[in-house]
Amino acid sequence: MSPLGRLAACLALNLACLGACTKHDAEGRSSVASASATPSAARASEPSARAVTEPSAIPEELKAKPGCRALSVAGVARVDGVPIALSALLDGTHWVELEAGASVALRHTQTSREFRLIGPGHVLPCRDGSEQILLADGQIATSAMLGVRPGAEVLIATPAGVVHYGDAALDLDFGSKGLRVRVKQGEAWVEPEARGTPRFGNPVRSGAEARLPKASATGESLVDACQSAAQAAESSARLVLEGEATAGRDSLGARAAAHMRERSKARIACAIAAASAFTASDPAIRQRLSASVAHADVLWQSVPRARPEQAGKN
Repeated sequence: MSPLGRLAACLALNLACLGACTKHDAEGRSSVASASATPSAARASEPSARAVTEPSAIPEELKAKPGCRALSVAGVARVDGVPIALSALLDGTHWVELEAGASVALRHTQTSREFRLIGPGHVLPCRDGSEQILLADGQIATSAMLGVRPGAEVLIATPAGVVHYGDAALDLDFGSKGLRVRVKQGEAWVEPEARGTPRFGNPVRSGAEARLPKASATGESLVDACQSAAQAAESSARLVLEGEATAGRDSLGARAAAHMRERSKARIACAIAAASAFTASDPAIRQRLSASVAHADVLWQSVPRARPEQAGKN
């Protein structure tokens, strides 16, 4: 491949990554807190981090990092056993535990997206600073006409599947009976984990409701699916950089489009796996599964370099 060809391939790969990253903030490396679902186990299994901090105590370097700001707090909601205070900043790496009757209204510090967490439940909002929410159990209410940008989507992941939208007011409830999504305004896409089959059409529009049954897949199998999807995305990225002789007859544009599809699949599969990992009752298993998801997230988001032997042939 000529230098101009290699430049075009790299440009196509970067554009593919940019298209997928509008849905997943590039600053954040995915990680899931290994805290227990109960406050006592959380304090025993993971050192408390200052995820909840009064505005006056936030270091200057952290103020520029994306996250969630608490607009209002009602009832008892904690992070690592520490009650969430009004205007507290959540950095998206620690889970929120809400008791029955509790609610926390949050706003993304960079995009102005707003949503409300409703207990009882366990939620990881603004995952690693991105517009992504992991819902292990509980309820979420989203707001429309806030933080809307071309190509940008919010992704809400549960062990049963995901909900993603560009601009919509939604009510979500996930528990022992599965996921219920009611669209009050706008439209949303509701997708089950890979083994599920939806009984409705996408998108789900204003006034309609969609349900996903509780996933039958185990946390282990969901993490395996995440890792497989991440490997497929990484492999498709390499094909974008390789010449037609190695990659087959597909054009550069076709390979770039295929890579974007594989990245999207990996993003969804790994978000589902991350939400499912938190529900493991054993802290050690939870930590292991979460670490596997974090590794897979790094893999599918990576931008590989051309192989030395391949560069020498072109």
